[in-house]
Amino acid sequence: MELDKKKVVILGGGYAGLMTAVTLQKKVHPSRVEIFLVSNHDYHYITTKVHEAGAGTISHESILLPITELIDAERVTFIQDEVKKLDLERKRVECKNHSLKFDYVVAAIGGTPKTFNISGLKEHGFFLFDWEGTYRLRKHIEEQFQQYSQNPIGELNLVIGGTGFTGMEFIHELKNSIPALCEQYTVNPENVHMIVVEPNQEILHGYPDLIVADAVNSLNKMSCEFIIGVPVTKVEKDKVILQDGREIPTTTIIWAGGIKGNPLFEGFGFELMDGRVRLNEYCEVPGFQDVYVLGDASVSFNDKGEPYPPTAQIAIQQGQYCAYNIAMKIYAQPVKPFHYIYRGTVMSLGKGKASGIVYDHHINGRFAAFMKWVIEMRYYFMLGGIPLVRKQWKH
Repeated sequence: MELDKKKVVILGGGYAGLMTAVTLQKKVHPSRVEIFLVSNHDYHYITTKVHEAGAGTISHESILLPITELIDAERVTFIQDEVKKLDLERKRVECKNHSLKFDYVVAAIGGTPKTFNISGLKEHGFFLFDWEGTYRLRKHIEEQFQQYSQNPIGELNLVIGGTGFTGMEFIHELKNSIPALCEQYTVNPENVHMIVVEPNQEILHGYPDLIVADAVNSLNKMSCEFIIGVPVTKVEKDKVILQDGREIPTTTIIWAGGIKGNPLFEGFGFELMDGRVRLNEYCEVPGFQDVYVLGDASVSFNDKGEPYPPTAQIAIQQGQYCAYNIAMKIYAQPVKPFHYIYRGTVMSLGKGKASGIVYDHHINGRFAAFMKWVIEMRYYFMLGGIPLVRKQWKH
């Protein structure tokens, strides 16, 4: 007797979506399930390295991994398409060129940058958010140096908005790349200024004090201008305007102001928190046991009712957990609640330096940078085993 195959549709090729697909293809026998992975792009990119690609300290291609090389093509059907609608009543995913029926849907389609309704930011800003955005940013910065070398009037200002995790990593990376750009385009380094704007009264708001202290110590050795406690209110083509009336002449504002949920989930009646879907303890949308939302599009909570931060670490764990739970449902076995295991945080502070908390131990300097590399290699191993680790190591 032939078993009825369950259809699992996974939306998004980021950390959560890809990890769900890679794990599920191992957990469930092919006679019991059909797995579809839908993504706008045919590649997966390492979001924890977009700050390096954006600043130009590593090649853009180095953070890309072709999705078809990461999944088992005999177990997972990859579809490159744009998700347009989620029809929960008919249990269908409507894409630009496909319509897919599902028994279980895993929506891991990411979020969108927070702009805080700042006038002109979307039109004139560059966002440390995805691969395409950082690629445009890198080309733009190079063009600015080239143009300034041909017409060196005034100063070349590079404005960075936000000093969260990604913003802080980018600040250090850009500072490392500026000397090479100055030499390449024959620009006087004294005419290049990096200006960092943070609306809060402190940098790295909400991060462990030891990491903040390391970051402050590192920043004190850099010649950057910091404007703390003053929000950006407007961005124009050639300047940034602050709340206190100051205007900063620039054609380059790099925004690292955080993320919010995906607009796709608006209108469903889901409970949202900053646009992100609030989940139950099983990573399900409450009231929909066949609908999972993972990664930046979602928010889940610890035992104290506090939201987990939207990080790659939690997205990876959600993907593994979600695949396990779906497998248990397919085999009619009991499921378990999701428990996030916080292993720590490591933040890059430029080439060969970092700061972090790993299993409650503070690390910094070269050892922390090494640990960040180890974490990256571990992820490659989880995706593709030793062959992928060996390939990335050589790369």
